[in-house]
Amino acid sequence: MEPIDYLRTITRRWLIILIVGLLGGAAAWGYAASLPPQFQATNSVFVTSDRGETTSELLQTSTFTQNLVQSYAQLATTPTVLGPVITRLGLDTTTQSLAAQVSAVTPLNTVFINITSTSTSAEQAVELADAVSLSLATTVESLAPKGPDNLPSISVKTVSPAQLPGAPFSPNTRLIVLTGLLLGLMVGVLYALAREVLDTRVSTQKDLDRVSSDPLLGMVGRKWRSDPAGLAMRVMPHSALAEAYRRVRANLEFIDVDSPPRSTVVTSAVARDGKSTTAINLALAMAERSAKVLLIDADLRRPSIAELCDLEGDVGLTTILLGDVGPEDAIVRWSDGLDVLPSGAVPPNPGRLLGSAAMKTLMKRLLEDYDFIVVDSPPLLPATDALGLSHLTDGAIVVARYKTTTRQQLTTTLESLEAVNARILGIVLNQVREHRAEVYYGPLAPVKGVSAPMTGPVNRVTATRAPKAAFDDSGRRDSESARTK
Repeated sequence: MEPIDYLRTITRRWLIILIVGLLGGAAAWGYAASLPPQFQATNSVFVTSDRGETTSELLQTSTFTQNLVQSYAQLATTPTVLGPVITRLGLDTTTQSLAAQVSAVTPLNTVFINITSTSTSAEQAVELADAVSLSLATTVESLAPKGPDNLPSISVKTVSPAQLPGAPFSPNTRLIVLTGLLLGLMVGVLYALAREVLDTRVSTQKDLDRVSSDPLLGMVGRKWRSDPAGLAMRVMPHSALAEAYRRVRANLEFIDVDSPPRSTVVTSAVARDGKSTTAINLALAMAERSAKVLLIDADLRRPSIAELCDLEGDVGLTTILLGDVGPEDAIVRWSDGLDVLPSGAVPPNPGRLLGSAAMKTLMKRLLEDYDFIVVDSPPLLPATDALGLSHLTDGAIVVARYKTTTRQQLTTTLESLEAVNARILGIVLNQVREHRAEVYYGPLAPVKGVSAPMTGPVNRVTATRAPKAAFDDSGRRDSESARTK
């Protein structure tokens, strides 16, 4: 990943990063709330010596006292000093535990000792600091050498008694929460980056570029709730979703301007990637060009075109290939410029039928009657039917589903087509979020040649043999003549 990819990942996954950060802050706040408050009080003592009378002796005494002060500071946390403190205050603790609550430090080049005590009670912190300073003074005077008058030559005097603290010094809730929040944000960022690296699902054009150099024909948005079948080109021809299919058509036409493809097989890696919906809408988009378009349901394993188009599919492709009827008896006029050839009955050997000489002959004949043919085929990973169909058309369109199809699945699909020297016309990324596909630019102007949106269901058509009079001059059967009575 490049630096810009990291930034895009953080921007795209900002919500999960924020949630993890807030969880970290909340956990830190809970931890801080569980900690008991700690109070500190400090008592300052001054160490003096009465030895020496001359200036030289006093200077030596001062240096001597400064050296002793370091030792006295360490003496403050010894059992010799803390034992009497426990007895005086009536504490239920040991000198070792009490030493952890007391500290004594000496500022550099001074004879001061600052004794600081810590306790869960503000009053006890003051009492403890004062008691330690008093016990230290007594201990120092008992250890100091006696002067000529039998008095200690060194004395310790309190110069700043401990003051009652106004607020606990610990826990620092603000600092703990801020630290937890920052750690949570860091964990959130790492989680987002890890998901991005480990997520092999196709979601951007860069993901497609990693897999193949084949062109991206378009990004198609999600189905509308008012159009569960996904037939945007028929139900909502003025919508942004329909415009996305028109862009797929336009990009397909520009693959070879001098000799654009006249037929294509639409496939995908696995089921439910949206290949059948894409095939129908692409056929409708082609029909807008005033072209004679035929949509063939060649998915003989799990056919869906008849159901999506609300047609009866008992008579169709398999019926023609078996020689029971001719094309004119199975093809149905579905809309202006678009005819549909349903799959027919599901055979036990779909691969054999699609690879038969009868299929090749049928495709040649149909290409003479139609300007463009769209063939819906089974997905490639479960079945290889699309490989043979790709040679009967001008190439294959591979449909990948946003955040569902993995790069490995798409790679295997494309490699399977390349292995048989099939022409790959391009890739369509389906079910993309609108802001990701960048397909929404406000209400679209009416498109020339597109009928008004349909609000009701498509009339059911029975695709059975009809009398010859039911066909138009081109030999195609009009759906009105085969309408269910």
